[in-house]
Amino acid sequence: MTSSYMKELQPSQKVLLGPGPSTVHPRVLQALSLPVMGHLDPAFFQVMDDVCEMLRMVFHTTNSMTVPISSTGTGAMETACANIIEPGDSMLVCRNGYFGIRLADIAERCGATVHVMDTPWGKAVDPQMLKDELKRHPGLKAVGVVHAETSTGVLSDMKELVDVIHESGALAIVDAVTSLGGHEVRMDDWGIDVCYSATQKCLGAPPGLAPISLSPAAMDVVAKRPSKVQSFYFNLKDLEAYWNQTRAYHHTSPINMTYALREALRMMMEEGQKNRINRHARVAAALRAGAEALGLSLLAEEGHRLNPLTTLSIPEGIEDAKVRRALLNDYDIEIGGGLGEFASKAWRVGLMGESARERNVFALLSALETILSKEGYEVAFGASLSAAQRTIATFDDE
Repeated sequence: MTSSYMKELQPSQKVLLGPGPSTVHPRVLQALSLPVMGHLDPAFFQVMDDVCEMLRMVFHTTNSMTVPISSTGTGAMETACANIIEPGDSMLVCRNGYFGIRLADIAERCGATVHVMDTPWGKAVDPQMLKDELKRHPGLKAVGVVHAETSTGVLSDMKELVDVIHESGALAIVDAVTSLGGHEVRMDDWGIDVCYSATQKCLGAPPGLAPISLSPAAMDVVAKRPSKVQSFYFNLKDLEAYWNQTRAYHHTSPINMTYALREALRMMMEEGQKNRINRHARVAAALRAGAEALGLSLLAEEGHRLNPLTTLSIPEGIEDAKVRRALLNDYDIEIGGGLGEFASKAWRVGLMGESARERNVFALLSALETILSKEGYEVAFGASLSAAQRTIATFDDE
């Protein structure tokens, strides 16, 4: 019997509508297959410069330290904390979902005295609540907040929150893993000090790189810290030298992933950032309308719903894993289950990057109607599709 590893790998095509990764366009996959060059080749330096220039456009920043970290989003989260935080520093983390909890955990591992401000899952971080909390913790070095909480589908008002943070004298560290490329992230206009994301969601590239940008004030903190950054790999002093200054060797850069990110960003520039954000908003509105017509409630607070990721309540009596398994096995559609407090209570539907297409909304709603009906859930066939179609037909892209 031939071992499975001796067979050619031929993954089947799936419709990726989970919390990430999202579907990757053939142009981006083609870029992955281009010839490998050396990471110190001047021709690759031009690729690096192209990527950094386009990332600044997406972050809406002039920060020179805007680079893709060789990692996923969690690595960028660790990069932010490891470089800004020194043992004994105090940091406040706003937790309104799973990734706020992770941010607090990483900050603590970096030696911070971590204070937390908890917001109920499904709710946005409240600026007044943050202002009151900051008064109880003078002398904070940084405040961490998640712009787009992937576990709950909530989008918090970052401009207002950053203003409150700066009033206290702290740096603002912002997680934009699920918002960058799908919602506006205006780093300079909002005054964000450190902002990080990941390639596998709205940016439309495979997982493996994590864009991060630091303001001059944040880089000044990194430059003047008396202690070594606890991580060699994520040390931004050395990474800045490789990406922006002397091109000094630090580690072997993921060459082909950088090609892929360059192509994904180039496609974003071709589409136009405003058009791309509107596309995410349009398909999210259609999904919400269709889900509500199907009787599924939306778990994120109205007015603060994230377009790239929607959390849907699981009807009573319906088995979470069974429905997701049927979607995957019978329709080749992947959606995500709930995390933390929403485990077994929610489905997470991602419409991100190349996955944010109207055809995917219709395919998912049609499949859910059939699957839920088989499970004994009362379905008005076609109602969800009609609601989605009406929403798309009347959606105002302005």
